[in-house]
Amino acid sequence: MLDLGVVPHILSLLEQHVDEGDVSVQHAGLSALRNLAIPASNKVRMLEDGVTERIKTLLRSDMPPVQFKLLGTLRMMVDGQEEAALVLGRDAVLLGRVMEWCEAKDHAGVRGEASRLLAALIRHSRSPNEALVALAIASAIDIECVKDPFRAAELLPMLKKMLEDPAGAVEVKFSALGLICSLANSSVMKVELNSVHMKESLGSLTDHSSSKLASQASSILATLNDSS
Repeated sequence: MLDLGVVPHILSLLEQHVDEGDVSVQHAGLSALRNLAIPASNKVRMLEDGVTERIKTLLRSDMPPVQFKLLGTLRMMVDGQEEAALVLGRDAVLLGRVMEWCEAKDHAGVRGEASRLLAALIRHSRSPNEALVALAIASAIDIECVKDPFRAAELLPMLKKMLEDPAGAVEVKFSALGLICSLANSSVMKVELNSVHMKESLGSLTDHSSSKLASQASSILATLNDSS
């Protein structure tokens, strides 16, 4: 399909319908791009064709079906593509919009896809603070909606690694603790936190030189120890 040159045609069609366009066309176009991006070899070619840059024009859409498909397409594009994830992770406009969608109280599907994309970007981000805060908010709104995306992204081992990183910035560790705190209030996620031995990582922070960090770690540790 890529050899037939369909991607540029799909992108041109999407761009024609950015403002007040046919939602069904945008939905279908993004679905096609997402499916084309599943094979790793296609991802590379599509990234070279500027797909991620061009479909970002749809970020201003206020239609949940388009938002949902856009998030899924972007996530598929960065899957296994570290450089693409780094580029998107540095895009302030993109991150801001995805964080907004993490708080979409009326649209669980959009919220779930936004959480999945942020988790994928955190994996490669050198400054994951804002994304961690957004995920903490999303999990506080509806933990049921985000627990599966978090599992799929292997978020808990990622958070554990952040806490244990001796060179990790205090503010990043604190943001990671904020997300862990939110997760620890869910009985299901509490079990999963214990299964990755998060208590050990938290325990190592209870005597941290930052009293704020140490206090937060101690508080979460108490929550995990309660009826665990």
